[in-house]
Amino acid sequence: MEKPKRVLVAGDWDADGIVSAALLVYTQEKLSLYPLKSVSIVDRVPVDPDRLRYMLNSISTHYDLVVFLDLPYVPFTGNVLKMMKQHFGVGKIMYVDHHLSTLQHEEELRQIVDVLLVDHRQPTVGLLMDELSKNGIRVHKRLESFAMAVRYMDAGKRVPPEYMKIFEITKTISKALTAVRDDELWVKIVNWLADPTPLPMPLDEQVMDKVKEVIDKRDSELREVAMSLAIEAVKVGDLRFIDARKKWKKRGATALASKLASILRAPVALLVDTNKNHSLLVIKASRGRAYRIAKYLVGEGVAYDIAGHPNLAIVRVEKEIDKKVILDALQQALFYTA
Repeated sequence: MEKPKRVLVAGDWDADGIVSAALLVYTQEKLSLYPLKSVSIVDRVPVDPDRLRYMLNSISTHYDLVVFLDLPYVPFTGNVLKMMKQHFGVGKIMYVDHHLSTLQHEEELRQIVDVLLVDHRQPTVGLLMDELSKNGIRVHKRLESFAMAVRYMDAGKRVPPEYMKIFEITKTISKALTAVRDDELWVKIVNWLADPTPLPMPLDEQVMDKVKEVIDKRDSELREVAMSLAIEAVKVGDLRFIDARKKWKKRGATALASKLASILRAPVALLVDTNKNHSLLVIKASRGRAYRIAKYLVGEGVAYDIAGHPNLAIVRVEKEIDKKVILDALQQALFYTA
């Protein structure tokens, strides 16, 4: 009898990463069909760019395949992946993602990984579902519904009534893991999604109370800051520019930009400070416009390194950049990307 393969599935903490991980746990562990046509022992772990560099410490066994899901490329990504293969006994690496930073380094990644699926036009879940469809593989109905819910979340489209309940559960799961960042809970939720039997959702009352407390506090703070910043918004065409460098110096800039866009009912460019040697400009605009504006700013040398998504792009800018420089650049960007 053939010895089982060893596979490690590493997915992001958000809904896209969780459901993507569940898809591969189901198709590999339950069906033995994908990515490997083999009986396999599948380990699963949450990962994000900050954790990636420490993953080497946790690889204590030979893996025939390591799969990274919904993980945006960061400067040390390539080196970590190379070390996994050269010094830590990893046979093959599969990388599936839709972030803009990953697309920018597609050629580098193709030189390192064995299977690369990248496309900014749909979430990681969508890339996997398309690939499974090409291979004639079906997942169980409940998991398929969660995958569809993530597609609606990513596209920002109106959710059909038949998916609304799954959509709300997906949002709850994503918020819960964002709030508590618990590895064990991440694994439990992935297992629950991958299991075709109707088991109770692994979010007990204690966890949900903690989640609600964290989310309510965060939402209240976000709304309060966003309301005060909205008054200071500068109109640039149909876009609103907000310089928040003195009012926001913590994580959550993308959530703040989204909240501002909701309050102002307009595309937003939000400038925030960081504890590093650069500031960030977060651009929130629909229909891929955020990416086009970001790409123009990079092309003009005002910004560098596009991250995020087509509708919510993030670029680095000089730490003490003059507000007028950004306003002028945004004015030109809107003209050329209209």
